[in-house]
Amino acid sequence: MYYNGEIKLEKKNTKKLELPISSKTGEPLKPFIEPWVTLLLGITFIAWGFFHWWTLDSWGTLPALNMFSSPFFLVEGCVSISRAKLGNKHVLAHQIIVLINGFFMLFMGFAFSIILWSTPGLLYKVMGIIIIITFTLGSIILCLYWPVKLEKYKVKN
Repeated sequence: MYYNGEIKLEKKNTKKLELPISSKTGEPLKPFIEPWVTLLLGITFIAWGFFHWWTLDSWGTLPALNMFSSPFFLVEGCVSISRAKLGNKHVLAHQIIVLINGFFMLFMGFAFSIILWSTPGLLYKVMGIIIIITFTLGSIILCLYWPVKLEKYKVKN
């Protein structure tokens, strides 16, 4: 038996679920990732990356942006599939993957904005500024939110 305050849990039931026990309530924590949703997202990203790669010659306006966006979608898809394969186990691996993904997102934001800034026209320069702000904020949120959220799942059973 596992006692935490007034709540009594059998340890074999929590081992069956393979979820950590909350230190506050004593109940198993909810899963932090739905593997099938993340797998579907990864497949969608990879399909979108191949679509961008396939239509590389047909996009006449900004082929360099399309050339950089296809590897971005392919890498994001592979990251999502790897997180889906890990499931709700190996929390430290999830944290490392999320941090690497955040830095990759920041790098790709700089790459997209440089491509747009090198194109003549005020609209492209404004779009480059919007992209760099969006990718930087997204990267900061990703690098701060997920590792902190996953930290509570490191509780030992």
